[in-house]
Amino acid sequence: MDTDPREVVLDARTLRGVAHPLRLRLLGSLRHEGPQTATQLAARFGESSASTSYHLRTLAQHGFVADAPELGRGRERFWRAVHRSSQFDVPEPGAPEQERALGEAYLRTIARLYADNIEQSVTELDGWPHEWVRASTMSDLTIRMSADEARRLNEEMTALLERYRERAEDTPDDGVERVAMTTQFQIFPRRGQLESRPAGR
Repeated sequence: MDTDPREVVLDARTLRGVAHPLRLRLLGSLRHEGPQTATQLAARFGESSASTSYHLRTLAQHGFVADAPELGRGRERFWRAVHRSSQFDVPEPGAPEQERALGEAYLRTIARLYADNIEQSVTELDGWPHEWVRASTMSDLTIRMSADEARRLNEEMTALLERYRERAEDTPDDGVERVAMTTQFQIFPRRGQLESRPAGR
């Protein structure tokens, strides 16, 4: 299957460039809010321009962001995201320990960012019109399934969200209010079951 050029597949090399909380926030902001300068990003995240500049250069070295010279005036330097999204496959059990450690660090950072997204949405909830509050949800559902069924569920949910994203990109301006909605979903074994699995599986 061909990889979508708008998506980057993370590997051991690129993980080193992105598995950092601030770098992931910077990259996410460039992907969702569009090109920005290090100064603008510093103000957004409460960091110094020197810090954001350093991390942007590191992201650039690993191919995640690039200059947007057509937007700069004078000494302004705008950065843009190179890809729309990232894909990460957890290393196999036999992979080198360093690669597995990098993968775990990346996933832990992503988990913290997702939790921050939810916390911030709760903080801002009271300011949104009621119809937007009712359109949002924080839900969980436990389902007994096989590994193959869980994989298929993952693929089907991803495909559904991709259809909505593609449709949103093609929707003309029809006067209907639309805002950027964050959709997060996680599929993982419910905790407390690891020790009870049959030996040898």
